[in-house]
Amino acid sequence: MIQTYTGMYAFLRNSYDAAVTYNGLTYRSAAACYEAQKVFDTERRLLFCPMDAADAKKLSAALPLRPDWDAASEGMMEDILRAKFDQHPDLARQLVYTGNESLAEEDDVPATELMAVRASLRKPFNAEQVKNDLIAWISTYFKESAAPGTPVVIGISGGKDSSVTAALCVEALGRDRVFGVLMPQGEQSDIDCSKLLVKHLGIDHAIINIGETASTFFANVREHMEINDVARINSPARIRMATLYAVAACKGGRVANTCNLSEDWIGYSTKYGDSAGDFSPLACLTVTEVRQIGDLLGLPYQLVHKIPTDGLCGQTDEEKLGFTYELLDKYIRGETDLSDDPALRARIDRMHALNLHKLQLMPRFEF
Repeated sequence: MIQTYTGMYAFLRNSYDAAVTYNGLTYRSAAACYEAQKVFDTERRLLFCPMDAADAKKLSAALPLRPDWDAASEGMMEDILRAKFDQHPDLARQLVYTGNESLAEEDDVPATELMAVRASLRKPFNAEQVKNDLIAWISTYFKESAAPGTPVVIGISGGKDSSVTAALCVEALGRDRVFGVLMPQGEQSDIDCSKLLVKHLGIDHAIINIGETASTFFANVREHMEINDVARINSPARIRMATLYAVAACKGGRVANTCNLSEDWIGYSTKYGDSAGDFSPLACLTVTEVRQIGDLLGLPYQLVHKIPTDGLCGQTDEEKLGFTYELLDKYIRGETDLSDDPALRARIDRMHALNLHKLQLMPRFEF
């Protein structure tokens, strides 16, 4: 359940500054729009348009309530929220990406209406359309925020995510602007998958082995404390990200993040490691959806459908999780509520809640 409406969930508040046009007038927020409907005449409603939520609430309290409010207000909040999310597709996507999470009711958060709008926004996944939208989005991102010719620097693991991200960047920018970095830690049994990808895409690349760097790093830390599993598993991912940013600095490039929604949902990413980057094409796509796009891009089957592992314990992700990504994806997209397995639902919800900090901005003291 989502209970805190700050950071990445602030947009769920009615007071969130997202202009809403309703019955011919444009208001600063859904909250101001709702308060304005409590009066009859357009002249008075105009007063609400530039107001923030707090001022709008004060004004509506000071004005006479329209006599038919009880009847007129029925269903109005949901109508206003539909207008808000219809007019802000980016917020609509964020709402859909809350998956099947229950929302806690607050004065400023009409949870029941939000969940009804969310259900209506869910649409069948159109892989072709999303692929084309992704390519256009990457192209626009670089045109609007980077110098002409700025390259993409991407870590190539040989799995579905780096393969699809690299292929999308090639489609958007051209292969001459995509630079792959292969980063084995000593010997890597599946390095041939990474080599297959760069050959298939025809992109320039470098192999930078982080084995000695990781060994030296751990040796220095071990002089002061015991290395536990958390440090042993996550530190190489952070070394790899530092490597990508070093390469990007040398080339004047931008680092592509390759995380997907499913793995982020349950915390299968390393904070300031593979979860870092300058832009993230796949962050809102499930594993199932990433694979569909990979197939459309004509990538080798063994890369798109490679079974994900961490390369450490010999188990696949799904073996360690105890459930499949296919099931997780259906839960995220609201195709199942896991009512037949409440223990699994509770486990997934707990994993999601415990790992939200990886997806949110760092908390800061406001002064």
